[in-house]
Order: sequence, then C-alpha cells, then structure tokens
Amino acid sequence: MKVAAVLHISDSLKPDDLDFRGLFLPNEIASRLKSVRGLDAVFMAAPSDYRGKPFSEGPTVTISQNTDVEFWKGFFKETEYDHAVKIGADSPFLDPAIIGEMLNVHLKYMPEYTYSENVPSGFCGEIISRELIESVPESNPNDEKKPLPLSQVIKTNIHQFDVEIYYAHPDVRDRRLSFRSGSPRDRRVMENIYDGLGKFPGYAEIAEVLAARPEVIHVAPSYVEVELTGRCGLDCVFCYRKTLRAPHGDMDIEVFRKIVRDMDDFTLPYALCLGGSGEPLMHGSFYEAMETAFDSELLTTVVVETNGLLADANFAGFIAGRGAGKGRVIVNINGKDGETYRALHGEDHFERVVANVELLRKELPGPEQLYVQIMKINETEKYLDAFYDFWDKKGVPIILQKQNTYMGRTQDRRYSDLSPLERIPCWHLQRDLYILHDGTVAFCKQDVDGLSGRGNVKDAPLGELFGRGRADFIDNYRGKLSAAPDCASCDEWYTFNL
Repeated sequence: MKVAAVLHISDSLKPDDLDFRGLFLPNEIASRLKSVRGLDAVFMAAPSDYRGKPFSEGPTVTISQNTDVEFWKGFFKETEYDHAVKIGADSPFLDPAIIGEMLNVHLKYMPEYTYSENVPSGFCGEIISRELIESVPESNPNDEKKPLPLSQVIKTNIHQFDVEIYYAHPDVRDRRLSFRSGSPRDRRVMENIYDGLGKFPGYAEIAEVLAARPEVIHVAPSYVEVELTGRCGLDCVFCYRKTLRAPHGDMDIEVFRKIVRDMDDFTLPYALCLGGSGEPLMHGSFYEAMETAFDSELLTTVVVETNGLLADANFAGFIAGRGAGKGRVIVNINGKDGETYRALHGEDHFERVVANVELLRKELPGPEQLYVQIMKINETEKYLDAFYDFWDKKGVPIILQKQNTYMGRTQDRRYSDLSPLERIPCWHLQRDLYILHDGTVAFCKQDVDGLSGRGNVKDAPLGELFGRGRADFIDNYRGKLSAAPDCASCDEWYTFNL
C-alpha cells in the first residue's frame, strides 16, 4: 500500500504566497512530513505556468488538466500510489502529527476519502484513494457550469462515497479561522502568532495560544457597514429608527471617501455594506459613493441593502456595468402580496418592488449577485412556503433573516430562539466596523446612537479607531462582557457577515 503526499499549488496562489518568514513552504512542509510514518513520497503539484522557486524535496507534477477531478485521475493513472494526502502548499502551520493521525485512521478503515470538519484548513489535509478517483465520473465537457473541486463533489454527494471524518481536539470551529498564507488576512494572523511564539505552533496548542493572546486575530475589519443615510420612505413595524435619540441624516460624501481611503491603509481585502437605519438609495450622492467604493482594489464586495423602491432600471444597469464582479444587492421584502407587505412595511409597494427585483435579476444573472431577504418573525411564518415558491420560480435566492431587536429597542417578534447554549467570542467585535451617518465609529452594530463609540472618522484614522476597540474585543474573547452597551442582553454575538 503506497502513499504519497501532494503539496498542491492552486491557480490563485502567487509565488510570494509560498514564502513565509524566509522559508519556501513546499520545502518546509516536505521536511516536516518526513516524520510521518507510512508516507512513501512527497510531490509538489504546480500549475503549468508556475514560475516560483523549485521544489528540492521530491518530484514536481504539473496541474495541466482542466478540472480538479481530471488532475487526480491523471495523477493516479501515471503513478504507482494507492492513496494521496492532498495538502495546500501555502500551509505554514501544517501539523505533521495531525497528518500522521489522519493517515493512521485512513489506512485502518480504508475509506475512499478522509477529511476533517473541525481542524482548520492549513493544519491538516485530505486523503484521497485510487478507488475513489476511479469511481468519480469524468467531467462533462459540454457542461457550461464550472466544475467543482473534488472535495466539493464528494461533500455534496457524501452518501454516495465511503467517507471517514477525522476529529481532533481542540475544536476551534467557533473561531471561524483558517491558516493559509494565500489569504492576506490569514497570513497576517499567522505572522502575529509566529512572531509572538518564535516558532510554528502545533494544533494541540492553538486554542491556548489564542486564549493567551487573542489580539493576534484582531488585525483589521473584514466587514464595514456604513449608514449612508438615516432617511427611509417606509415605516416598517420591526425598524428601530423610531427609537433613535435623534433622526439620522445623510453622510457627507467626503466622509465616505475618507472611510474608503482609510480602509485601504489596512492593506487587507474587505467587504462594504451600505445599510444602517436608512435606505442608501435615497442619498443624493449614492452613485458617487458607489464609484468610490468600486475604485478600491482591496474592496472585494459592495453590498447594498435596499427596500427596493428606488432599485429601478438605472440602478440595475449601474450595478451590472460599473459594479460587475463586486456589486451585491439584498432587497428586503417581507410580504407575499400587497396586503401582507402593507402590514409590515406600512404601505403597499409590493408590485413595484417585485418589478424592480425582476429587472435586477435580468441585469444580475450571477448566483451571488442578488437576493431577496425576509425576516423570520411571527407575521411571516405562516406564508414562508408561499414566499419561497414565489421567488424560486423567478430564480432569485432567498436570505432568511434573524430578527435583531437591538437589545430590546423593538418588539421581539421571533417565533423561535436559535441562540447557542454556550456563548462564544463575538465575531462582530473581532472583524466588523459599524459607522454612523455622522462618521461616528460605533462600539458595534447594536450601538445605533453611537453612545459608546470609538470616535469619529473625521477626527482620526480608521486604523486608530479600530485599535481602540481591541481591549473590548480581548475582554469579550475571555468572557468579560461590556456593560455599555450591555453585551449580556445582546443575541447577535453568534451571527456573522461575509
């Protein structure tokens, strides 16, 4: 029974992604794998246009096939190995002890495929058998859809294969972390950990490392929600706007431009949401703001949360053209017809919003470009099935939204509470920024009046303002909850954005 490790370089990786603190990662990983019993060889698999450093620890194979499945079919056909351990070549923290345990499990039970659900990417790999590859059908060359990677083919059809799931302590899935240097954010986190320890940590100690120094993962905002305006043409029963201490107006366009410039200073990719208490399309400089956002190379996604009233043909054409690849639209519509729409939104604009969504669907055919969003509350529960059927026929995916009562500001209309029994560190304090119409950087999205704000973007760089929240994040990570705002009364701590 012969086993090879394959250090896989994906098309998206750049040569610099394979260097970490002066080490060429494929050689470093191959060196660590020498301690794993049962491994007979280590390969590096690189795209045909790879121009990075040479691999000195074993042979290199070329990824020239069109799909992942075809590559593995070719690999097993052209080599003598019965099993392959696929490892991301950009995995500085790869733990050979984990690989050894996974391989022992795999060779003991002989499944077709072994992977881990709880060990973060970068610490482990996946094990593929020759038997599995021989049973997976060839890709259909006439299929217009992009072929899925082998791992997704298996996981989406998991009952058709013999799969073994490997588990290891500690379970850090609730931290939602990954450890791959091809991701700039992951790299920044790993550099912080490595520099603090002076070594590469084993997986068994990662939870202790994070508990001792949680600041290593508080590196930069990944999701910034900006309240472009506090004005709105609807009066929804679940909206918190009426509870604000004072009405929120329009953000100065220069303040918005400064937000985007300051975010670029973090030098990490991020997503921007135009949301808050108002309807962003009512802002007089909405399209100027969008132009500014689309011009940022680091901004990967621009989400517009809208009630859909102004999402007309002009908006649809703009998003499809100027925002191609970055624009994402979420239309909030909580009725299934005019009557139910009026009951929740104050007026009957159902047909108008539906027509606008249909326009958007034509202009934005991509699967992740357009969504309709309905809140999961008592009033909508009775017609959720009809709502799904209605939009499914129109080809528009649906987001089922959890109600946020903003710590009791609005009436709790939920018919079920899905809060986990055990509290985990708040994702929003780790990676989100919420910026009010006047430039105030709020404590979090629950601080809708900005009473516990970090300061104003007009007076200080966002890097400094984000840093002011680090102590609160560390306290929260360790279970010490803020009193102002009252984090103990919040149930948004387990939710997360992009």
